[in-house]
Amino acid sequence: MTLLVMFITVTSLAACASTPTPAPTPTILPVAATDLAAPLLADLAAAYENVRPGVTLSTTTTATLRPLSEAEIGLTTHQNAGAFATPLGYVPFVVVVNPANPLANLSLEQVRAVFTGQITDWSQVGIGTGGAIQVFTRTPDSDGGMAFGAEALRGAAVTPNAIVAPTWAAMREAVSADPLAMGYLPAPELDSSLKSLILDVEPHALIVAVALVEPVGLAHDFLAWAQSEEGQEVVAQRYQRVK
Repeated sequence: MTLLVMFITVTSLAACASTPTPAPTPTILPVAATDLAAPLLADLAAAYENVRPGVTLSTTTTATLRPLSEAEIGLTTHQNAGAFATPLGYVPFVVVVNPANPLANLSLEQVRAVFTGQITDWSQVGIGTGGAIQVFTRTPDSDGGMAFGAEALRGAAVTPNAIVAPTWAAMREAVSADPLAMGYLPAPELDSSLKSLILDVEPHALIVAVALVEPVGLAHDFLAWAQSEEGQEVVAQRYQRVK
């Protein structure tokens, strides 16, 4: 072999050895969620990407689940949002007040009376100084508003004197700033800026995965994992498992 041929061969081998192997293109699974189910989707997505490194969940969040395409899964508490539905976990609600509020507990019946306008003053629930209760709620067509209304209020309408919080963050900010306020949150959205009341009955709503058609392939595998023992352990981090 001539010196020129040897040089070309060695140079070619070195070039091949230094060329990095391109990373595989991740497989994308689109999943939508309402803001009531968004923390659950975040937990499941992070855990599933560790189980299936080649799969990435592309997530979107809205107050009310938008129309889905056939390729998508949606997480919501309302099964009529799609033709297919399967349970993933329960979201508990907490009733919240300003941290300075001395009240510690209420019955769910009292909560219902406050949010529907039958109880309007703090003196009616045992606070001697009294003051008009300012109710905060979500929009009636949002997933959070509908689920709290169904589970805590038995379908009754919220008082027209309630102030609507457009997001859970807005709910936290409003109640934490008003010593006469009462609102509600899904338990995963609670933080130290608020005080949660102890209730005799905890309202909670079932979160389901919905789709236009029964999922197959990657979507089916993800939902099967979410309902498995491993997936339900992830659900239990901030929600309540279904099994």
